[in-house]
Formats: sequence, structure tokens, C-alpha cells
Amino acid sequence: MGSGNRLEEITIKVPSPFAGVTDLGFSARYPEQSLFAPLRDVPLWIEGPADAMRRLAGRLRMLALAVNDAHGWTAPIMLTDEVAVIAFQDRSGSSVLADGARSSLDYVLNLVRPVVFPFLQDCAQVAHLRLAQRIDMSVRDAEREIAELSLRLEQIVVQNGDDSLNDGGRT
Repeated sequence: MGSGNRLEEITIKVPSPFAGVTDLGFSARYPEQSLFAPLRDVPLWIEGPADAMRRLAGRLRMLALAVNDAHGWTAPIMLTDEVAVIAFQDRSGSSVLADGARSSLDYVLNLVRPVVFPFLQDCAQVAHLRLAQRIDMSVRDAEREIAELSLRLEQIVVQNGDDSLNDGGRT
């Protein structure tokens, strides 16, 4: 993932993570940065049909309001009726332990755990969105595909959400 003291730019694509909406997916793009520098924001580009994106945008606002010491989310920005952008923000630098020391565990976790995992977990747990039973993703750098993964829902979240984007209601 890096050479020397730099992390190279990588992109993770997740084509259809939400139950019932196969044509809605997202990509997370990690910008190149120095190793052990404060983590830069990681933008997620989300694309899908207008109706599902409108419902999703409302739910993504819930992520921006959620309180989490390790990470946060920007409010979603709708670029078109079929494209939205939201960004992962590392908040580990603000975590302070009982003895006054700063917590580096959250920083390391934010550094090594792909943002697609906290995004999907927050979508299910905070925004109550129902995720697909199997979630595929591909990881690539600027020149080549690094990995393809296919994960079962229970490998990502303990409890799935109960709201579906395909009909705007509970399933």
C-alpha cells in the first residue's frame, strides 16, 4: 500500500452493498499521503438511481450527526440527482485516554481498516439501512487491481438495518 514513508493513492469500489438496489454503489478514494501524518479525509462517491439516491441522502445526513470519537462523516453533497459525495474524517487525534495521553489505537485502526467497513457499519447501525447479504469490493491503485473481496454480511456488521432503499420503507 505504500513505498517508503508514503501511502499511495488507492480506490475501493463496492458495486451494490444495499439490499434490493443492485444499481447503487460507491467508491472510496484514499489520497496519497505521508505515513503517520494526520489522516486526510477519504471521499466516497456514491452513484445510483435518483429515487434511491434521494432516500440515501437523507439517511447519510444521520451519519454526519452521529457522535463517534474515532471517526466522523461530512454531510452528503448531491452533485446530481444520481451522484452524492460524503467523506470519512479521522477523529482519532481528539481521543484522550484517562491518563491524558492521546489514543493512537483509533489512529492505527483508521489507518489500516478500509473506510468501507465503518461506512457500511454506520449505514446499518446509525442510518438503519438494510445491507445486501453478500458485499463485493475491489481494491486498486493507479496502475493495477490489488484485490477482489466478497464478504458475507455478518463479516461486516453484527446487526443489519431494517430499512430498504428500493421502496423507501421497512422490509
